[in-house]
Amino acid sequence: MKSFLAVAEDLHFTRAAERLRVAQPNLSQEIRRLEREIGVDLFARTKRSVALTPAGHTFLQHVRALLNATADAVHATQRASRGEIGRIRLGMVSAATFSVIPNAIGRFRAAYPNVEILLSELYSVEAPDALRTGRLDLCVLHPPRNVEVALNIVSIWDEQLVAALSPKHPLAGIQRIGLSTLRSEPWVLWPREMATRLYDEVIAACAAAGFEPRVVQRATRVTTVASMVAAGLGVALLPITVARLGIGGATFRPLRPPRVSVPVAFAWRQSETAPELAHFMAIVRASVPRRRTTLIQKVERPIR
Repeated sequence: MKSFLAVAEDLHFTRAAERLRVAQPNLSQEIRRLEREIGVDLFARTKRSVALTPAGHTFLQHVRALLNATADAVHATQRASRGEIGRIRLGMVSAATFSVIPNAIGRFRAAYPNVEILLSELYSVEAPDALRTGRLDLCVLHPPRNVEVALNIVSIWDEQLVAALSPKHPLAGIQRIGLSTLRSEPWVLWPREMATRLYDEVIAACAAAGFEPRVVQRATRVTTVASMVAAGLGVALLPITVARLGIGGATFRPLRPPRVSVPVAFAWRQSETAPELAHFMAIVRASVPRRRTTLIQKVERPIR
């Protein structure tokens, strides 16, 4: 095809051979073989000139399109191998949508405009099945303590938990709150099966402070929990990102030491090697404000 294109553009076998860096007799034989293979004359030859036949003109149009398509395919394949084109199906817990991840997505799209990101909000407990079945490629979640062998879990940052109170609560005017002062309060919490790691961290922190929270109301989203707290239905511990955005109208106060936090992590299939995932995870890590969080890059203990 390239030999035909060179002769068709130069209409001169010697010049075409020089451009292709082949011997002119070999080029002439190659064009003859091509004409025999397709069964038509592509060139009208005389001792002094070479011209395309009508069939040669038609063939030239298709050869150019074919070679252009081949070059495009090679270029696209090379870009895909570098993670410059593709698609990431990303699942996130609701707390992750409030802070680092939106900014990271904006930076990623600026750097890799041809990689599509499809976003889904989910509970952490839903992530393993979504990854295992291939519905999602990457999840940002509160990691379970025991992880399936088929999944990679790598922590990104620790999310501090803060006390959420009604603006009218007597403790709302205190700068920092000891968790033990909330022992007699009614609590608003979420079902454990919806956010297992976050639930367990809250219960463990209360146990360390010497009490078990008296749960009077449950809600499935942290934003709903904040709204119920603001309405005076109880108190809660919520991620600090919820506090920074002032979601729900509640008043938020940091805890006195010891502080309580929950990790936020990436989860993806061990068999997944798409380079665009590595690019995205690197940008997320670079987007974490180091002054308020601690990067922890470790693999959680797998189930054996």
